[in-house]
Amino acid sequence: MMTATETRAEHTKTEHEHSEHCGHEAVQHEGHVDYLHDGHKHAEHDDHYDEH
Repeated sequence: MMTATETRAEHTKTEHEHSEHCGHEAVQHEGHVDYLHDGHKHAEHDDHYDEH
């Protein structure tokens, strides 16, 4: 179940895959790494990114 603070991101990993070399700032978040992207955080989830 999704909450108001977590929604499906605007892009899939095929369109852009976050990594230490992608140009987006990495942020540790509850045991995983999020990436700052257009004013919000993206967290990898299956074949897409969730917005935090």
